[in-house]
Amino acid sequence: MRTNFACILSTLSLACLLSLILAQEVPLALQSDHTASPLSLLTPPGVSAVDGVSNFIMNSMSPSQREEIMLKLWEQQDVVEVMKMTGHGAGLDEQRILDVFGQGVMIASEGDKLRLKKDGYSFMDITDHQDLGELNKQRLRTAAVSPTLTINAKSTVDAMTAELNTRHLREDLEVLSSFWTRNYYTHWGLRSSNWIHDQVEKVLATSPTAAVKTSVSKFSHVFLQNTIIARLERSDDTSEDKQIIILSAHQDSLNYLLPFYRAPGADDDGSGSVTILQVLRSLIEQSFVPPPNIAVEFHWFAAEEGGLLGSQAVASAYEKADKTVKGMLHMDMTAFVKKGSKPIIGFFDSQVNANLTTFATQLVESYIPLSWGYTGCGASCGSDHMSFNKAGFPVAFATEGLFEDGPQNIHTAGDDMDNDGQFSLDHMLEFVKLGIAFVAELAASP
Repeated sequence: MRTNFACILSTLSLACLLSLILAQEVPLALQSDHTASPLSLLTPPGVSAVDGVSNFIMNSMSPSQREEIMLKLWEQQDVVEVMKMTGHGAGLDEQRILDVFGQGVMIASEGDKLRLKKDGYSFMDITDHQDLGELNKQRLRTAAVSPTLTINAKSTVDAMTAELNTRHLREDLEVLSSFWTRNYYTHWGLRSSNWIHDQVEKVLATSPTAAVKTSVSKFSHVFLQNTIIARLERSDDTSEDKQIIILSAHQDSLNYLLPFYRAPGADDDGSGSVTILQVLRSLIEQSFVPPPNIAVEFHWFAAEEGGLLGSQAVASAYEKADKTVKGMLHMDMTAFVKKGSKPIIGFFDSQVNANLTTFATQLVESYIPLSWGYTGCGASCGSDHMSFNKAGFPVAFATEGLFEDGPQNIHTAGDDMDNDGQFSLDHMLEFVKLGIAFVAELAASP
C-alpha cells in the first residue's frame, strides 16, 4: 500500500482519509462498503480501529515518518497530558506564583507554565523571590547612571577587536546546540551548564598575565541546571565592594510544543551564550586588566524559560548582599538576520535603564559598522534583564534586530545553525565587539 504521508501528517482527518480512497491507496474491497467508518477503511475485518491504524502506521511508514506523525499527534494534545503520558509528569502539579506579562499575578501549576508557554505567554515565576527589589528601594539604590565614552578606552577596544573571527563562535555553538535539550530541570540541562563551566575554566586558564585574578563558579538552584558566573578583577586590588560590570545571556533552551523533545536553541539563546564566551576569551587573550575598584562578570543564567528563575535568584542574592552593579548588558539572541532585511543591532526600550541603553547605542555608533534601532515585544516576551531591572540595577538589553523581523522557529527543534540561511556568525561577531566595547568603556567611565 502506497502511503500519502503528507496528507496524514497535515490533518489526520476525514478529508485526508477520503483522499486516500480517491487515490486508491486503500483496498478496493473496503471502498465499496459505504457504511464503514473512516477508520475502518484502514482496518481489515475483525481488527479493532486502533489496532488497524497502528498496524498501518507500523507497516507502511519508515521510522522517521512514524516519529514525525507521533510528534504531530502529540503537538495537537494538551501539553501536560502528553508529558504525563510519556513519563515526564513529575512535579507538574506543584503550585507556583506567576507574574504573567500583560495579565497580572496568578496562581498556576508547573504544568500550567508549560501551557502558557505553548499558548504564547511569557511570565516571571516569582514564587521564591516575591520581594525582589524591595531592599534596593529602601536603600534608594535606583539612582540614575550616566556613563560616558572615553578616548582612553577606544585604543583598548580597537586592539581587542582588530583580529576577531568566527571560528570559536562556530565551534562553541556546534557543541552547545548539540545537546538534546538544555531544559533546566533535565540532566541534559545540567550537562550543558557543566560544559559552559568547563569551557570558561579552560579560557581563564590561558590568561597570560598575573595582574588579573580570575574565577568561575556554579550558582546552584533547586533544579538541576546551574547558573555559571565568571569574574575578572585586579590581583592587587583587595577592595571588597567593587563596582560590577556584567555581561549576560541565558543558557537554557526549551521546546514549547513538546518540552521533553529536541531543543537545540542555537539562536535562543545559544547565540548569546557563545557571544559572551567569546567576549571573555578576547579579554583574556588581550590581557585586559580592570581598573581599580572594578570587577567584570559574565553570567550564563539557568532556567530563563522557566520564568527567569536563575536570574531572579542571582539578582536577589546580589541585592541582599548590597552589591553595586555599575551596569549590565544582557544579550538574548544575536544570530538571526531575516532575508531581505538590513542587519542592525536592536535595543529593548522597556524594562531597561534609559541612560545605560543610550550609552550602549553610542558604542554601536563608535565601534560597529551597523545601525541600531529600538525594539520591543510588549507583553509577549521577556528575558533575564528584567530580573536585575526589578532589583534596581541598571541594565541594557541587546538583541539581533527588530522584534518583528525575528525568527519564527525558536522554541522548536528547528532552532538550529542553518535556519534557511538566515543564521549569521558574522552578525554574532558584531555583538562580540559590542560586548568588548561595553566592558572597556564602562570600566573607564567615571
